[in-house]
Amino acid sequence: MSDRQQGVMLVEAMIALLIFAMGVLAVIGMQARSIGQTMDARYRVDAAFLANQLLSEIWASRTVANNGLPDTSTTTLYGNPGFYSCNPCTSTNSNPVIQGWVQQIQSTTSQSAYLPGVTDIQNAPVISVSPSTPNSQPYTITVTLHWKSPQGGATHNYTTMAQING
Repeated sequence: MSDRQQGVMLVEAMIALLIFAMGVLAVIGMQARSIGQTMDARYRVDAAFLANQLLSEIWASRTVANNGLPDTSTTTLYGNPGFYSCNPCTSTNSNPVIQGWVQQIQSTTSQSAYLPGVTDIQNAPVISVSPSTPNSQPYTITVTLHWKSPQGGATHNYTTMAQING
């Protein structure tokens, strides 16, 4: 081996090690991003579940309150879906069904909270019912949930609409 070629193998090994290290770092970065995307997907699924849970409660309560027949009373909580309307919906809402639902969404411990960053002040859910006059059928109910990921970033939201006939 000539004097000019001494150390070339060491340089080649260092370049190969550098390329390998960059590949490992890229895989680690993709893994971290994948975990973040998985958590975002979980929050979207939880939001869809919670919205559908409330819509089911509203729909079912219209018949349960009147022995299996639609409750068309305008003075009872269950007879008028307009009683579910709130903007923002808080854990101190006058509707006990909404109170329980909002308390299920928010939590003081991050382990049991369905959606992170939801309080009575920030990212509170919104429920709108139209038409707002009792016994105007069908009712269109829109449920909007907001949350902020613990990793930071923008506030996310999920909106769903349903029509409920009496």
